[in-house]
Amino acid sequence: MVIVDILMSAAVAATLNASVAPADMAALSFRPFGVSQDARPSALGCTPMDSDKPDSTGQYSCSSLPDANGLFDQYILAYVRDVGICNVVAVSRYLNDDQRGTTTREIYKEVASLLTEEFGPADEKVDHTASPRFAKDSMFRQAIISQDRQIFQQWANLNSKFPDAQSASVTVSGSAELGLAVYSIFRFADNDSCLTELERQTGARGDDSQ
Repeated sequence: MVIVDILMSAAVAATLNASVAPADMAALSFRPFGVSQDARPSALGCTPMDSDKPDSTGQYSCSSLPDANGLFDQYILAYVRDVGICNVVAVSRYLNDDQRGTTTREIYKEVASLLTEEFGPADEKVDHTASPRFAKDSMFRQAIISQDRQIFQQWANLNSKFPDAQSASVTVSGSAELGLAVYSIFRFADNDSCLTELERQTGARGDDSQ
């Protein structure tokens, strides 16, 4: 399965200011699906995808997480030993959806709505096709699978609400064999440098786009 650096649960969103008491700061931690940046994959029940060594640098597959959301079927962590978790990718079940992508698009809207409720309006919304014929909704499934159509939303600069967060996003992805799915990614602070170290140690990017 291709791992994409693209995007439910985080802690209560609030603006951090100097008057926040130390006890309250823990409540402002960025915890997508109940995962903290310093969590160990083995403690979350996640399995290494490219190694047989638990809690070594790499990518991990999780069938569930402490605050799993029923919209998603699988979770993938990018983890660097002695650094922490770079990001959490949530993947919905792949669907052999109709050509309009009816069910997948409903899941996408629901995920985007939850993120908007959590983080406010998206900073970026993209729904773009390279070929005019794929702009028709009746060609949605084929357009996504052929990578001719891009559809995603992104929430940037989440560190204004959560000191240990960077950004979050949601997109629709496709596979000729599997169908359509919704991916959502939650990036912890210093995600970029964390992924650079992951690639240095393992050769895997952890943010491969389709």
